[in-house]
Amino acid sequence: MKLCYSATSPFARKVLAVAIEKGLRDQIEFTQPDTSDVFKGINPKNPLGKIPSLELDTGELLFDSIVIAEYLDAKDGNPTLFPTEPLERAKVMTLHAMANGMTDAAFSRRWDATALPEGERSPTWSERLRLAVENCLNVLEKEVSDFGGKTNIGTIAVACGLGYLDLRFSHEDWRKGRPNLTAWFEEFSKKPSIAETAPPAS
Repeated sequence: MKLCYSATSPFARKVLAVAIEKGLRDQIEFTQPDTSDVFKGINPKNPLGKIPSLELDTGELLFDSIVIAEYLDAKDGNPTLFPTEPLERAKVMTLHAMANGMTDAAFSRRWDATALPEGERSPTWSERLRLAVENCLNVLEKEVSDFGGKTNIGTIAVACGLGYLDLRFSHEDWRKGRPNLTAWFEEFSKKPSIAETAPPAS
């Protein structure tokens, strides 16, 4: 299997964390995105131009991160990160949706601030994205007692999202006023799947 991967992508990190949880890291070959023209996309094999994507040994291509993660989790016939009971699965997928949306908002805000030409940037939209991240962080602080102690695609996504905030927005200190989420993240980050995929310092 070939994974188009970047160490700074929280979405690619999520996939790699799942691979480690499932003991599949040694079966994955990493390919690098093409960043020569980011406006055309950085992954030519994915029609959306995004990473990650996973090319199977058959040549079939899977994207995006949640699809790849579910495939890897079920590959051994014993899924452990995506619950099968309907309500529990819905709760985990809702947590994933919030974490993924928070991460996407932060990623888009970073893109707006650094990749777009000066005249095309939008302070108003950037503030809207910042508020979305703040809202998600506040909910996570309230709900951490519900998902703490569990390892699933939702908690992995939360950890990858918080790691991205540390990488790109450390100056805003998401930990301030959120002691419960901070404590959870510190403990969850000790897991090999999270520790070994931590992004490099910016």
